[in-house]
Amino acid sequence: MSLSRRSSLRLLAAAAGTAALAPLVACQQGRRRAGRSGPWRLGILQYLQVPAVEVTREGVLQGMAQNGFRPGQNLQVLLLQADGSPARCRRLAQELVAADVDLLVAIGTPALLAAIGAAPGSLPIVFCYCANPWGAGAGGSATQHRANVTGTVTTTAVGELLRVAQLLVPNLQQVGLLYNPAEPNSSFEAELLAQAVAQRQLQLVREVVTDLADLPEAFQLLQRQGVQALIKVEDYVTLEGFDQLAALALQARLPLLAEEPDDAGVLGCLAMVGWRSIQDGQRAGELASQVLRGTSPASLPMQPPGDPGLWLNRDTARRLGIPLPASLLAQAQAVLG
Repeated sequence: MSLSRRSSLRLLAAAAGTAALAPLVACQQGRRRAGRSGPWRLGILQYLQVPAVEVTREGVLQGMAQNGFRPGQNLQVLLLQADGSPARCRRLAQELVAADVDLLVAIGTPALLAAIGAAPGSLPIVFCYCANPWGAGAGGSATQHRANVTGTVTTTAVGELLRVAQLLVPNLQQVGLLYNPAEPNSSFEAELLAQAVAQRQLQLVREVVTDLADLPEAFQLLQRQGVQALIKVEDYVTLEGFDQLAALALQARLPLLAEEPDDAGVLGCLAMVGWRSIQDGQRAGELASQVLRGTSPASLPMQPPGDPGLWLNRDTARRLGIPLPASLLAQAQAVLG
């Protein structure tokens, strides 16, 4: 998807609402911010416009609607799109704070980083689609975090991805990774993967991609070094270019395992381990609803949106000549193709 879209502020809905907000423990519980009346005002800061992130945002609004906060009835939504620009993301976070929202939802680690930098301690922040909230400054652990911040953590289950890879690729020795070390998510998960690879006495070969144009050459460099499987972690370049990456992997007959179940049906993807984007967003929407009802974010642990699942692509397996083990078929939430 193109990143050339202009950032936009969209007023989705406005209606009367009488619920109360207690953003932090320091504020009186069950009271809306001083002087506020009318519908709740929700600010959403979205770092990138790609299908998985869009679905996550839809999940947030679904989760809130299921808990009584509905656009067009008692919820006004202000949406700002950063179009993949960290500088724009920081500026838009300041705009949402200036718009005097009751709660700010940050979708993506860069969005969370920008929100924390812009928001006062009295403004609650709920994040999602975020693999590294610690790197964004949210806190040191699931329970020890900023008093005004909580959300869903979707750090890639790299150990499980490697376990699946070893079952699909007998005698696996070398694993390849394409990543952008300038991205907080990507660099964080690359190190987690390196540790998991070392624990299994495998070798990790890394190549850097900072732009979509880098993908073909970086992929060829991995291929020349004899990697036997490609692991994708949270990374905005390979997220946006996943279809291209999957096509390259299929052409090279290289098993590709990744962390975005929403893309499990893409031909060239062999297996996915993770959380569906809608699931991530819905859980974040539930947390946002709790905050609007008066629960302090400080008392809500940062948490995964459930247990990670496994998705397999039978069409890709056939093209690669890889039999799907019965143990994985029994474990999989879905087998596509």
